[in-house]
Amino acid sequence: MHDFDHELSVAVKLICEDKLYDARDSLLRLLTIAPQNTVLLQTLQSLTIEILLMQQRELLGGIGKALGLINNSVNRISHCLFQLHVAELQRSERYSDPKRLERFGFSVGSQNEEDGMLAEVFRRIGVSDRSFFEFGVGNGLQNCTYFFLLNGWKGCWVEIDRAKVEFMRNHFATAISSRQLTLDDTEITAENIDARCDALKIPDTIDLMSIDIDGNDYHVFESMTRVRPRVLVMEYNGTYPPPVRIVGAYDRSYRYDASTYIGASLQSLCDLADRKGYQLVGCNITGLNCIFVRKDLAQDLFCQPATAENLYNVPRHQLAWGGAWGDGPRANYGRVHEI
Repeated sequence: MHDFDHELSVAVKLICEDKLYDARDSLLRLLTIAPQNTVLLQTLQSLTIEILLMQQRELLGGIGKALGLINNSVNRISHCLFQLHVAELQRSERYSDPKRLERFGFSVGSQNEEDGMLAEVFRRIGVSDRSFFEFGVGNGLQNCTYFFLLNGWKGCWVEIDRAKVEFMRNHFATAISSRQLTLDDTEITAENIDARCDALKIPDTIDLMSIDIDGNDYHVFESMTRVRPRVLVMEYNGTYPPPVRIVGAYDRSYRYDASTYIGASLQSLCDLADRKGYQLVGCNITGLNCIFVRKDLAQDLFCQPATAENLYNVPRHQLAWGGAWGDGPRANYGRVHEI
């Protein structure tokens, strides 16, 4: 009995000191020397089980913390590897022409370095009224015109997701109240694109337009006659390389469902753009967006030949997913110090 009393006091002391592993061992010894008292044995067994559960929770917590640290390390390594991969790609012969745009890419609010590429386009052709129009802007913090809003440009955003629109009305209240930014939630379609441009008072000529509605982009661009942007950004379906011509059938009610049979191939977009007086000047290295400039402005300022075959980039969507541009957009918007 003396041994039992001593071991019990040791177990209690260890539990009070939160030394769970030692307390577990002490309780297991108690179970072997305890008097044959059913209540006492049940109590010790319950206490031992509780200690084991506490240990398990502690272990799982430690594992969770360790996994979090491992995940952070893997993410950092992934970012570095993808950035090295992009740098290696850009050193290849295909990207050696100094007039190509890929090497100028960077992201502030854009998903795939369109910010830097567009900034270089305007460095070459100049700007007019520093205006933009983009539809399909998400929550405003990741798109192709946010960077230009930050740089004092004026424009209009259209987004039909009510939650995202509400977020933007609050988040960009300063820009909206100062009329730097117009925000609208009416859906853009092939049937109403010109009417919506009239209603939103979009000038006939603007510096930048981005069409990002995940599906009917080609058809909206084809129907558009009212506005003629100097620079146009559109998504292309990189699954179908040049010279493949393919355009998804128009469906006004379509919503993106992750299918590959959507939008239009780069060749099809180039054919349409050519008919409307635009020249392809580049695609981002992830093979997602293409940039067109009006032919009268492009002249010989960009890589030649200005064909889909020459400027096409294969889909490398994993570069964005893997953090090739760092930890991903952390763009924000708010009051800044006036200098």
